[in-house]
Amino acid sequence: MEPPAHDVERVETPAAETEADGLRASLVERLNAHGAIRSAAVAQAMLAVPRHRFLPGETLAQAYADVAIPTHWEGGVAVSSASQPTMVAIMLEQLDLQPGMRALEIGAGTGYNAALLAELVGPEGAVTTLDIDPLIAEEARARLWSAGYQRVRVLAVDGARGAPAYAPYDRIVLTAGVADVIPAWVAQLIEGGVLVAPLRLGGAEASVALRKEDGVLRSVSLTPCGFMRLRGEEGAPEHAVTLANGWRLAGARAPAIAEEVTRLLAMRPRRRFWARPSPVLPLYLGLGDTGFVYLWKEGRRERKRPHGRFGLYAEGTDGPSLTLLANALPILLTFGGSAAERALEEDIIRWRALHFPPLESWQVTAYPRGSEPPAPSSLTNVRIARRHYVFDVQLPNSGQES
Repeated sequence: MEPPAHDVERVETPAAETEADGLRASLVERLNAHGAIRSAAVAQAMLAVPRHRFLPGETLAQAYADVAIPTHWEGGVAVSSASQPTMVAIMLEQLDLQPGMRALEIGAGTGYNAALLAELVGPEGAVTTLDIDPLIAEEARARLWSAGYQRVRVLAVDGARGAPAYAPYDRIVLTAGVADVIPAWVAQLIEGGVLVAPLRLGGAEASVALRKEDGVLRSVSLTPCGFMRLRGEEGAPEHAVTLANGWRLAGARAPAIAEEVTRLLAMRPRRRFWARPSPVLPLYLGLGDTGFVYLWKEGRRERKRPHGRFGLYAEGTDGPSLTLLANALPILLTFGGSAAERALEEDIIRWRALHFPPLESWQVTAYPRGSEPPAPSSLTNVRIARRHYVFDVQLPNSGQES
């Protein structure tokens, strides 16, 4: 079998490899200390796979920093990246891979995550990874080969279709954000198998581990996350537009309200303080309110994190209105009328009444469209209908403040 033609730069000097080994061990130690790694298997896999081999253009320090690294852009927008190691470890723990399992990854990226999957399933298992971009797939294949993972199967196909020729799979993991579950993935997953996906439930994303049980998907675990969108025929619609002032606006009604939001942002806002916001609040706000909006500006440098604010847009008797929560400080910014501010205050009151349940305590059940999901079991149950699946999100009535 011939190696891929794509050239792969690598660190070759013994001193550099020794430095890489030390940096990798330090990274795993930090991930252990912070709770991202919870099992010996994941720790061993992350110690074994040389992340720098999958990031040939980066310094060793950058390759082993706990940050996401964009690797490909289209029109100035990043479309592929090496995920943050913390998030990689968390999702590997969610997958609960065992030796001998068959795993499908949707979103090959650099190939690093597929190498980790290969370590976890062992020589008796099988790993297939997909990417819609032939160049990204070719690069991932070359880097996997160079790092010693020739048995990982890399396909350049639309991830929405899965890889039926090599199904069924015990585990499927997505490294791209989605708003829905695609039936092809569920069809290729064994009964009792687990699908882990960055799922947009409301105003933000959660990495949700879903177990297949009698045609229904039930959550095993949830954790906050943030991923680039799935591309292709089933790509999650962003509903994102660029405003005249350089901000980007996302939300279900973004194209329809873009002009009005631009006008409102030019106004002088009223400010008021609000104490103890919850980091899970964006998810909660977006569950049942189509007025949810997210505003952000990209960083000036490629690696600078974008900064943004979330809130609500509403129209009332005193005209259109926009309310935003500031980035770091608990400051409420209001523009225009008062309807959005009142709606946000009402949501906050309801959120407080639930005692700020952390995302990890939520339960998600996904039913195929066309089936008959049971009626919501309580007032804390929210139903979200998407193209293929209906998602029931159950919030506990009480919990610890996050």
